[in-house]
Amino acid sequence: MAFLIFTIVGPTGVGKTEIALELAKQYDLDIISADSRQIYKYMDIGTAKPAFSNVCFHMIDIITPDILYSAADFAQDCKKIIQQLISRQRQFVLVGGSGLYLKALFEPLFKAPPRDLNIRKQLAQENLEKLYERLKQIDPISAAKIQPKDRQRIIRALEIYEQTKTPLSVLKQLKSKSEYSPYYVGITMARKKLYEKIDMRFDQMISDGLVEEVKRLLALGYSEKDNAIKSIGYKEIVKYLNGEISLNQAIEMAKYRSHQYAKRQITWFRKIPNIKWIEYSTFDETFNRVKSEYENYLRLSKYH
Repeated sequence: MAFLIFTIVGPTGVGKTEIALELAKQYDLDIISADSRQIYKYMDIGTAKPAFSNVCFHMIDIITPDILYSAADFAQDCKKIIQQLISRQRQFVLVGGSGLYLKALFEPLFKAPPRDLNIRKQLAQENLEKLYERLKQIDPISAAKIQPKDRQRIIRALEIYEQTKTPLSVLKQLKSKSEYSPYYVGITMARKKLYEKIDMRFDQMISDGLVEEVKRLLALGYSEKDNAIKSIGYKEIVKYLNGEISLNQAIEMAKYRSHQYAKRQITWFRKIPNIKWIEYSTFDETFNRVKSEYENYLRLSKYH
């Protein structure tokens, strides 16, 4: 029987982390983040990293912005954390809005080889068009499903081929069963209200020093060529710093991209069956409903 994991999901800006933090404080829980941008070091303000307080977070600040990191990487690293926590008899909650990360953990298609940073860095130095042409030759099925400019997925497919000498499309036909199953709780909010909240949060990021944070990243040698710097907010501020657009234009573009991202997240999670959806009202009322679901999870988990 798969190990049941209490998992809070929902779109960016809806308040997932704040709810999880309060739950962690009341029940003495660790928190595992399933956020595809909070994994990066030096990117704090623009990824809305939580104030750690006295709650133990995992899967935050684990790699530098120049390293490509896939959903399969997340699943492998997250499993190690979960196993450690279980062995220590520590209760935990999984929280995040990166649907692909969660899918890789709970619905793996195949057992992917561990990442090889040497192969990955070598591939990253090569011309993207040549990489894509190589992928089309060795694995035309995967190449047809990957956009020619999607550097991360192209490199990951080639990396797996270098390690296994087997095309990714062939490996994906090999089913793999997860050791874990989710007890999903989704937090949602009226679209207009969510967008307003997202906009206010980004304005606060600017006030908190997002422009200075991006300057520091560029000073450290990172650039818009790095996948992490293409994140919402960072990409637009780099354009502003390069003199391509004004600060106001950068802010408006980042807000628009955030709205589109939230819309995609909602669409993704709505397709997953058996999520217990909770409409965000006040913090206290929303938290109490999540708390009720957690109490139900504790009763169910005794039988898993």
